[in-house]
Amino acid sequence: MKKYGFFLFFFYTFLVKGQDVPSSTITNYQRIARLLKYDSVKTLAKLVTYPLKRFNPVPDINNAKEFISYYDTLFDGEFKKRVIKLKDSDIFQHEGNYGLFAGDIWIDENGKIISINHSSDKEEALSLKITNELKSKMYPEVNSWESNIIVIKCDKFIVRLDNTKDKGIRYVSWSKGKQISDKPDLILYNGIEEFQGTQGGVTWTFKNGQWTYVVDEVNMCENDNDCGTFLRILSNGKIVESIRCTEIK
Repeated sequence: MKKYGFFLFFFYTFLVKGQDVPSSTITNYQRIARLLKYDSVKTLAKLVTYPLKRFNPVPDINNAKEFISYYDTLFDGEFKKRVIKLKDSDIFQHEGNYGLFAGDIWIDENGKIISINHSSDKEEALSLKITNELKSKMYPEVNSWESNIIVIKCDKFIVRLDNTKDKGIRYVSWSKGKQISDKPDLILYNGIEEFQGTQGGVTWTFKNGQWTYVVDEVNMCENDNDCGTFLRILSNGKIVESIRCTEIK
């Protein structure tokens, strides 16, 4: 499942030490716990920043109505119990936002939920169902993978990055107008994955002779135009194209 792009946290133990969490943040988490305890779904839905991303290939939650419908899948019994019984020490601060446990839930300074990284058994089953349906539609040569990383739509291409069992990270692209049932234009294996700091930016690099294909997920930048997901195509190390893309599912 794809976790990149969420406010994931890799150094939980380190950051908890010495990080003071404002009392207002503790109060905000206690409010969330209370709403979960009494299944006050409509009120909780108002505390979410949309879209609330879900792991590929499960669709994102785009509004309060979808959140309410998906509530029982999002919050299974055990997860709800953990949140309801949260302690102040379960909360930590990182890059201006506040995480719970090991980053299972993130809220901003205003108390709005910006990410939920927990995946329930019910959601895992839904993910498997969607994945199997997708595999049945795909071109046979590329209809097998361990987990999807990202799917992006660019001006000229649709690109999938998947973890495979024997050949590492795989790059598959179809040119504009083609369907995933069609033969891909390009298939590359053994991609290199590099994380860019703790904010979740990731770069995936694939070599093909003189050509290099880079999918770059940029989350930290001085100019908003420089943030986002890009496909960069290089020839002999020089950028030929840098294309802004949109993540899809």
